[in-house]
Amino acid sequence: MRLAPTLALALVAPIAAVAPATAGSQVDPEGATLSAWSVLPAETYVPGSETSGHWTTGNAAVPAPYPGQPVQGFSGTHALADGSLVVLSDNGFGAKAISADFLLSVHRITPETDDADGAGETSYDETLFTFSDPDRLVPWTTWRDGGCAAAASAGTLPAGYTCPAPDRKLTGWDFDPESIQRAADGTWWVGEEFGPFLLHLSSDGALLEPPIPTPGVKSLSNPTLAAGETANLANSKGYEGLAVTPDGRTLHPMLEGAIAEDKAAGLDADLRIYTVRDGAFQDGFLRYRMQSEQHALGDFIMVNRHEALVIERDNLQGDAARFKRIYLADLRDRDGDGYVSKRLLVDLMDVANPEGLGGFGDPFTFPFWTIEDVEILDRRTIAVMNDNNFPATGGRSATVPDPNEYVVITLAEPLKVDRRLLPLRTDEP
Repeated sequence: MRLAPTLALALVAPIAAVAPATAGSQVDPEGATLSAWSVLPAETYVPGSETSGHWTTGNAAVPAPYPGQPVQGFSGTHALADGSLVVLSDNGFGAKAISADFLLSVHRITPETDDADGAGETSYDETLFTFSDPDRLVPWTTWRDGGCAAAASAGTLPAGYTCPAPDRKLTGWDFDPESIQRAADGTWWVGEEFGPFLLHLSSDGALLEPPIPTPGVKSLSNPTLAAGETANLANSKGYEGLAVTPDGRTLHPMLEGAIAEDKAAGLDADLRIYTVRDGAFQDGFLRYRMQSEQHALGDFIMVNRHEALVIERDNLQGDAARFKRIYLADLRDRDGDGYVSKRLLVDLMDVANPEGLGGFGDPFTFPFWTIEDVEILDRRTIAVMNDNNFPATGGRSATVPDPNEYVVITLAEPLKVDRRLLPLRTDEP
């Protein structure tokens, strides 16, 4: 049964003639200022939801299993004009084998950023939809339609967990969604990491076509990997970024890590950016070169027809974190070398915080391991969020689980934003 959405969203404006930006946006990394901060507590669960975490041990602060479905792991977002956010949770608890009881979902949250003390609390509003495959388009066994039954027959289910009735809902055992965009027709495109695949979903989260594979790329978790076939992409290095052009018709999925062939060619720091039109991968790709082969992609969204924001990060957190940056990239490849150009826009480890928002000092730092969300609020303002990897610790504290932090950063120079990519209305009164 398809899940009816509780909120109808209009995230893409009617397509109109808009003059393309012909010159690049100006940047001034030194002028970035923290203008709002809000936090969603780590232990935020969907009310009345199924228990989860039966394959995990949790930690001392949050022992498993958990009393519901945690609203966490934000790996993609869209801002709405009323101040709320659409957020995509990832596959659950960090790996396919331990995330079978995590329902893949998209939620709506609202950051409260105007508290007098500068320490706003983000609220969970509702779950907009859960991923599903009612038309059986996934050509392999899914957890809630055969996978769990097989595990039960093999006697490998964890204590206290019983198989749900087959319902075609999709879980973190099936896919690892890491990026999301709204198409011009109101459907959703999701970039995921197990394949890596592109998933095309209806407005209420139902799969509309079989998972679309990446030409010539398979990760270690790809369910179609044949016996004796060698994967050429590491786990968790799939589509962390998925940008959409202002008209909502062209996608640019971006890998988080380098593929084996590129590494063999000495291109360990290169990430591939593909072009997809009408669900079909186009020939060729662009390259984004990271500052270090040890870095990873956090997010990738368009600013206009040719400019994009890219989060590039190290794999460190807390006091050890050093490199968390947002770059302004230009996809035009005007010198024809196959690479996008990039300029530093914001150093997330050095953001001016003259008002001491969030109770933090000046400068403000965002020292989380996985920073996976950036959104444009207006020409001078962007929002950034972390994936808190519930119930992990280490970003802000060695003992307290990391929350989902939401920060708003005012830029020193305006971006040349195509208005069709700005936050749009919701259909509710």
